[in-house]
Amino acid sequence: MDNKINTRIMGIPVSLNLEEMDDLSFSAVERRINDTWQEVKKDNPDVVDSWKTAILTVVKITKELNRLENLQGNISDSHERKMKELIRQLDEVNYPN
Repeated sequence: MDNKINTRIMGIPVSLNLEEMDDLSFSAVERRINDTWQEVKKDNPDVVDSWKTAILTVVKITKELNRLENLQGNISDSHERKMKELIRQLDEVNYPN
């Protein structure tokens, strides 16, 4: 199945072949990129080179992705510690010393 979409990202017309992504998911990605692009342009009015703005946009999105991945890792670690503690407590209840 050809899942090709024509759109504009950061003002540039692009044709993408989307694998494993529905239109709704892609729309959210497209919106995030374009919103971040506009934020970067607003925050850096002295940068007029589109390539530099694109790089700053990628850096900003990647920085946020890294922050979220670290947060997710911290949450997972916290949940794992809590589950181990609950298992330990259950073991003590089931097998008193």
